[in-house]
Amino acid sequence: MKLKEDDELDFFKFGENAFLVAKKEDIAALLSKNAPKNEDKNKLSNEEIAVLKKLDTLRYNMRSKQNVEKILNNDERKILYELMKKNIVKVFTNEGKQELYSISKDVYDKFLMRKKEGEKIAEGPKKEINASREIEEKYGIEHEDVKKLEEKGYVVLQTEAEAASISIALEESIKQGFVIGIRSFNKKFYIMLRSFFDKYAPQIIKILGGGEAKVEDIARMLGIEEEAARGILYLLAESGDVSEKKKDLFVLT
Repeated sequence: MKLKEDDELDFFKFGENAFLVAKKEDIAALLSKNAPKNEDKNKLSNEEIAVLKKLDTLRYNMRSKQNVEKILNNDERKILYELMKKNIVKVFTNEGKQELYSISKDVYDKFLMRKKEGEKIAEGPKKEINASREIEEKYGIEHEDVKKLEEKGYVVLQTEAEAASISIALEESIKQGFVIGIRSFNKKFYIMLRSFFDKYAPQIIKILGGGEAKVEDIARMLGIEEEAARGILYLLAESGDVSEKKKDLFVLT
């Protein structure tokens, strides 16, 4: 982490004997970095899809720069770099400090898996429910916000420090798209299990198909808490599916 004299920092407790320091300007990006803009995701050329398919022929732990460049020609490498600029292909560092290429989950589902509209992701919950145990084994601590996330399907955080803490704790789940999140205009961080979002988002779209609706009414119809409905709506707004006409009143776009 590079620091400048005027950078604002948050210093907060992560575990019983551990503390973390984070730049405020970087914290919000931790949760949203795996969400490229909708326009980029929905407009892939046949050449771009072909490169993604080639990349997908390699198992994730084999997608090093060296291995990937072996299977791509010069033109395909240029396309790969453009996909990286669009945040559709990302580079992550594994525990062995090796940089690996990863395909954005929603792009993978749409163009490679060819899932039918509304189909749920079966593998998500199994991975998510092990997060607390994995964190405890890795760090020797319990993470309260992660426990709440798993119990309720979502959690709302008030500060950058809390968001940074859960982002670091769930780094791998966020990278793989099992956990998603957004910082809203009210400055709160809405963190959600992808399976929770996938369960209720289509129902909210259906409700809004009948016209504008308030958050409280949507929550009541779905039998969920208002903050849960609000978080899903903010995520849908980020992808361009809905818009907030006025405070807590949403419509389809």
